[in-house]
Amino acid sequence: MVKTDIESFKEFVHKHPDLIKEVKKNKRPWKEVYQDWIVLGEEHESWNQYAKDKENKQEDRSKSDKTRTELTVGDIVAGLSKLQITDVQKYLSQFGSLMDAVQELLQQFNNQSDRPNQLPENKMNDYPSYRD
Repeated sequence: MVKTDIESFKEFVHKHPDLIKEVKKNKRPWKEVYQDWIVLGEEHESWNQYAKDKENKQEDRSKSDKTRTELTVGDIVAGLSKLQITDVQKYLSQFGSLMDAVQELLQQFNNQSDRPNQLPENKMNDYPSYRD
C-alpha cells in the first residue's frame, strides 16, 4: 500500500510534537506547516526545533561541541608525527624567500620616497644649448 502525502505528513507531525503545540497556540496555521513540509522536505534542519528527541539532539550537539574544542597534547603530537620534516623545511625556506622579497620591495619604495622627483641640475647641463 502506497502512503499518501497526508499520511506521511501525519507521521511527520507525530514525530514533531512541538509543531502541534505551535499550531494550537495559533502561531502558525496547518496549511502553512504543510506547505513548508512539501517545499522543504522532512529532513530540513528547520524542523529540528520541533522534534520529539530535541533534548537528546541538543545534548548530543553540546557533547560534540565539547569534544571539538578539547585538544589534547596527544592530538598535537599525533598531528606533528604526520608532518614530513623535508616538507616543513621546504615550506619554511619558501616562506623565508618570500619575506626577503617583500623586505627588499619595501626598502625600494622607502628609498624612492626619500628622493625628490626632480632631475639633478648637472643632468640639465648634459644637453648642449644652441645659440643663434
